[in-house]
Amino acid sequence: MNPLIIPLLAAVAQAASLIDAKIGITKRHISLRDYIPGLFLFLTITALISLIKLGDVNYSIVSERANLLRLFLIILVAAIWNVLFYKGVSKEKANTAEGIMVIMPLATIAISWLFIPENFSLPILVIGVSATALVAWAYSAHGRLYKIDKYALMLAAAVVLIGFENVLVSQLLSSNALSPASLYALRATVLFVLFYCIYRPRFSRVSKKHFSFLAISGVLGTTGMLLRFYGLKEAGVVATSLMLILSPIIVLYFARHFLHEKVKKQRVYAMALVLVLIVMATILNYKNI
Repeated sequence: MNPLIIPLLAAVAQAASLIDAKIGITKRHISLRDYIPGLFLFLTITALISLIKLGDVNYSIVSERANLLRLFLIILVAAIWNVLFYKGVSKEKANTAEGIMVIMPLATIAISWLFIPENFSLPILVIGVSATALVAWAYSAHGRLYKIDKYALMLAAAVVLIGFENVLVSQLLSSNALSPASLYALRATVLFVLFYCIYRPRFSRVSKKHFSFLAISGVLGTTGMLLRFYGLKEAGVVATSLMLILSPIIVLYFARHFLHEKVKKQRVYAMALVLVLIVMATILNYKNI
């Protein structure tokens, strides 16, 4: 299988997860106090099921000090960005939220260059900045960016932290300490316990219909994260990040047709240009391998 297929599917899953979260929080009116622990309950269940076929751990490598530190940071960073992300999504429109999310791939690439300076590529930097600038223009009104409120800042902080987590995940998986599925299952389980203790949810007030929705969200979320983790391992940080820039294009379609949000023409044009830039960057990236 072409290694780019995995991050490409991850981009689709990321877009679907954002739409799903927006529906769950704002359309079905599930409170964050119940939504976050409920979602992670089903993320944990589906992640543990994936271990039957995909689980693998090398305990001697995992127990190395550097890998234990990476594992701790992955869980800590993931806990912070999830809280910021879902609070931000609860107040921003789906297509606007995804416009902010486009910062994440560029942040991931930039952070990876800080860790591994020899992988720096000026053409990819120029293309990445250009793609981000196009999205910023697409999400502007009358030549000005939309008003930045605290929820937009929460999303912006979340996507930078996601970028940091992606680099940590890539480094840990490259050590062959454990499989992507094992890493995600551990991460999901610890976060579920943490969020359950913090939010103290009352699942009795969540209807069966909403519980079914959370179960579907768990399957969708686990699929997306596993694809991202496997993409980081098989295709690398840069290629996976470039593919994830496609998510806003996918969200535009779903936001317009399923959430009935208005989408301006300039966003459509900008996303078409972003797609061209991603193709160029991907070709350059593989020529440098």
